Amino acid sequence: MSSFISWVKKYPMTMLLIICCLIGGPYFGGQRVIEAYENYMGKAKGADVLEEWTQKAMRQQTLMKVDAQGTKEQQVAQKGGPFVDVDQSYLDDAVFIGDSRTDTLKMYAGWDNATYYVKTGTNIWDIMDVVPDDENITIDEELQKHQFGKVYIMLGVNELGTGTAETYYQQFKKVVERIRELQPDALIFVESIIHVSALKDAEGTVINNKEINARNKWLKKLADNKTIFYLDYNEVLDDENGALKADSTFDGVHLQADQLEPWKEYILSHGVQ
Repeated sequence: MSSFISWVKKYPMTMLLIICCLIGGPYFGGQRVIEAYENYMGKAKGADVLEEWTQKAMRQQTLMKVDAQGTKEQQVAQKGGPFVDVDQSYLDDAVFIGDSRTDTLKMYAGWDNATYYVKTGTNIWDIMDVVPDDENITIDEELQKHQFGKVYIMLGVNELGTGTAETYYQQFKKVVERIRELQPDALIFVESIIHVSALKDAEGTVINNKEINARNKWLKKLADNKTIFYLDYNEVLDDENGALKADSTFDGVHLQADQLEPWKEYILSHGVQ
């Protein structure tokens, strides 16, 4: 008896067909059970279709939400490189190395959470051996003593007129290699030489945008977009003619204290996770 009950549970539709045949005859009973079976299957298929539509709708909502917020991968694609937006806390473990231009950032950006190794008048050939302002040991020694998560380095104006774009690049490469030795886990950001104003450029001295462009072109070669990245500040600081905006500088070379916002925004829109 138990085996029969088990069989019925396993084949309910077959049992229903037998009952219908016994009660209503082979034709009418069979026909009814077939209709019942088809009706049942139709509902099952309808439920499957409804479930599929529901899942598609949920996936679409998820995609729409992702599109609205923007994933890190989408930010990377939009920026044309491995960059994402970050906030000021990103600079908690950052050090900025440079000359008087970086000193302007130190004094007026309001980023007191970052570290600065700056020296007015320094250049790429001397940078590791200079003692930065407010310190008592060289930058090389500072980097031996302290570990950072990010290293930003910008030098180039004081080197104009000395050597060539290629020799400048070769020396910059040596400095980056030394920084990598001392900071094995840090992200290194090679910063472009910021252009000078059109008025300064027109003076016809060694400080001119043609030479700056030549050196920046070489600097880009240092970036592998894995641990070393190139930041082109001229994208946001230039006027329509490719010179530093006249109203953003007081001497044609340095940014005014109240004109740092585009530079700051560029840095925070080019973080690397």
